[in-house]
Amino acid sequence: MAESKHSFPMLPVGHWWALREKFKQSIPGVVTDSYLAAALNLQPKSARANVLPYLRSIGLIDDEGKTQDLAKAWRDDEQYAEVCKKIREQTYPEDLFAAVPNPLDDRDAVQRWFANHTGKGESAVRRMIQFYLALAEADISKKPEPKSAKSNNQKTATKPKETVSKKPVIKEKPVEILTKIEHSEKPEPTTPTGLPKVSINLEIHISADSTPDQIDKIFESMAKHIYNK
Repeated sequence: MAESKHSFPMLPVGHWWALREKFKQSIPGVVTDSYLAAALNLQPKSARANVLPYLRSIGLIDDEGKTQDLAKAWRDDEQYAEVCKKIREQTYPEDLFAAVPNPLDDRDAVQRWFANHTGKGESAVRRMIQFYLALAEADISKKPEPKSAKSNNQKTATKPKETVSKKPVIKEKPVEILTKIEHSEKPEPTTPTGLPKVSINLEIHISADSTPDQIDKIFESMAKHIYNK
């Protein structure tokens, strides 16, 4: 039987799976809004309005919040599909099954049926459909995987520091300087001191790719060391 004439369970599918995992760990004797708030990380008011009434309507707990045998079977992977089938049969009308016998293959038809038979808005209808299709799938492999610590670490990992690019170092090619001291065969005129004059010829081989600054430095050095300027 339906929850009411124009409404059906809107239990969020994420809460459906999360609560099932909690029940597998330890099934509570009584389910309260405080229990749901702690188990699903909700405010008690939200748990009381958006989860607790739907657990009653699908038969997992009674009006006083006591867990039923259906809830115990719900935890068992082997019985999960049968539990989903039982919840569908006792919660939804035969008219829905006749109108849409294969809901997973015709979701548009499911949407039209819920919209026409409930008169609710798009948001409410969407929540009804999502829960109904989860029951129709009855597949425990559809449960969301828990977030691993590895994925969290990857998200919070700091970005690698950017390497500072260094300007390429240009190695200067050596400048060949050839000094020739030539003595003339002819007697050279003497200086006032009576010593012969000596002629020095310099041959400078400069690389073609030398920069103007390098060439200037060569001649500055020559002037300093040869002419004492």
